[in-house]
Amino acid sequence: MEEEQMHNASASPAAVVTGAAGFIGAAVCRQLLERGWHVYAVIRPGSAASRLPQHERLRLVEGDLMEVSEWACRLEEAAAEGAAFAAWLHLGWAGVAGEARNDAAQHHNVAAAVETVRLAGKLGCANWIGAGSQAEYGRLAGRADETADEAPTTAYGRAKLAAGRQALAEASSLGMSGSWVRVFSVYGPEDGVGWLIPGLVRQLMAGASPALTAGEQRWDYLYVEDAAAAFVALAERGVSEGAAASALAEMPEIQRWQASGSDSGNGMVAGVGGVYNLGSGASRPIRDIAALVRQAVACRLPRAIAGGRLEPPPLRLGAVPYREDQVMLLEADIGKLTGATGWKPAVTLEDGIERTVAAYVARIEQERRLTVKRTIVTMAYRSQSSHVGAALSVADILLALYFHVLRVDAARPDDPRRDKLVFSKAHASTALYAALAERGFFSRQVLEGYAIDGGRLPGHLDRKSVPGIDASAGSLGHGLSIGAGFALADRLAGRDSRTFVVLGDGECNEGAIWEAALVASSQQLRGLRVIVDCNGWQGFGRTDELSPLAALSDKWRAFGWEVVETDGHDLTKLTAALDAPSLSGKPAAVLARTVKGFGVDFMADTLEWHYKSPSKAQWEAALLQLGGKGEAE
Repeated sequence: MEEEQMHNASASPAAVVTGAAGFIGAAVCRQLLERGWHVYAVIRPGSAASRLPQHERLRLVEGDLMEVSEWACRLEEAAAEGAAFAAWLHLGWAGVAGEARNDAAQHHNVAAAVETVRLAGKLGCANWIGAGSQAEYGRLAGRADETADEAPTTAYGRAKLAAGRQALAEASSLGMSGSWVRVFSVYGPEDGVGWLIPGLVRQLMAGASPALTAGEQRWDYLYVEDAAAAFVALAERGVSEGAAASALAEMPEIQRWQASGSDSGNGMVAGVGGVYNLGSGASRPIRDIAALVRQAVACRLPRAIAGGRLEPPPLRLGAVPYREDQVMLLEADIGKLTGATGWKPAVTLEDGIERTVAAYVARIEQERRLTVKRTIVTMAYRSQSSHVGAALSVADILLALYFHVLRVDAARPDDPRRDKLVFSKAHASTALYAALAERGFFSRQVLEGYAIDGGRLPGHLDRKSVPGIDASAGSLGHGLSIGAGFALADRLAGRDSRTFVVLGDGECNEGAIWEAALVASSQQLRGLRVIVDCNGWQGFGRTDELSPLAALSDKWRAFGWEVVETDGHDLTKLTAALDAPSLSGKPAAVLARTVKGFGVDFMADTLEWHYKSPSKAQWEAALLQLGGKGEAE
């Protein structure tokens, strides 16, 4: 894009955001962009920018906050080229977690903050906003407004306090509006895994019982998008003159604001400044917050044999003693901020936790998918076995089954009430073994004994080898007959258990499949469901070239089955198709469109990886594509 297009001051104002790759910083950038700003996102050299969107009005500036002079020239050049800098939002800070909070190096941040104020002044910013912390107050004895005593107990809190005081003084001397925002507890989908809510989600999803204090301490939790909206409100309210103000005044959001009577009365947004508390304005006991997380996790756990979902592990409240300096109440009085900007939280704690848990569970699920696929490739490499492509094509089907559909219990693998799985596509056994280990039927260490002398896991399936294998399998074409027998036995026993049979599309050329399909239909085995892994390949070529299956759905319907076609790599669509009850009393076939070798580019949609074993270089390359780190992992 041409520079004059990027920096058209009449189009929109520009903001600088330090700490832009961080949890709150990225949310601020997103909202500024949504409201029409140009954003210059300052990130540490080499820092991941995955939280930031791809956007034509976003420009990344790599720079060390301790060396502002080294990257200031890039912003000065942008200003010279027409960027209408209006606001500087300073959210960057070195050492925000763990032991780093008591590191003497915290005070290096103070000089850096003041230096950004000076640079903001040079750029013509009317407004500088910095992120402080509730740690500046120290151990609070009650609800805090901005006049509360400041008695920080950590180096982090002392450095934040000093940075705020000095930065605001510098802004005042330069004639800028300066705001220092003391942030209380902020949470949301992209928070670091070491914090309370994401830590609880991971432990509960893994079946662990989190150890907590008694949880009587009350904390003020604010959803991240609400926190970002507060920073943006300060940025927009603090611009009152110059080219940036003219650009800002043309933005539809500001015009609506003014029309509602929220402007200063002179047609421009009013300036703001000083210290502000940022929180939800209400505190909740930690035990209540943890209970909400547990409740949100509960509806996302795998199915239970008796129906519903598995029960999440209990919270071990009181298992961890309080610290000697434990803060028992963190609650922000946000009246000053609301009065200055009109901002107030929009997301309730219940809704915010629901959104946060959903996002973390999705992340865990993606990690699980990659783990299973790395395991498949690793098992093939270590045993020098084949069928890697077939296993990668069916892996997502098995994950949807074991984590979203099947009513099974790893602690009771032979419970007669369980759902059963007949994995007729047994040459892809590595995928089933990896999924079973991930679901907890046996330890991951057992996987090391795949297809080697003395190992427990044969290349094809042996029901007696490990828990979770419902039927021995190997020769193609037999699985549906076994599955029909399981479904009939469950019906005769009065059980509502379901039986799922996984077939390959090439396997559908076996005559025994259609004999079993006819029997299942005539017996109205509504508890029987076939999943066909339609990756388009079989042993010697394309299925459509060797024995065309283009009308496969019509064939199943002709044999009296319900048929659903779906994307075999979309877990949401797969789950919906696999879990849907029979509406007609007929058995059902799910045709899952997949890609052989899915997830590894040089294995994808090719016949050779039905037979090849990966070399060391190929194994390591595949691991990298699947989110791993090569042999070191």
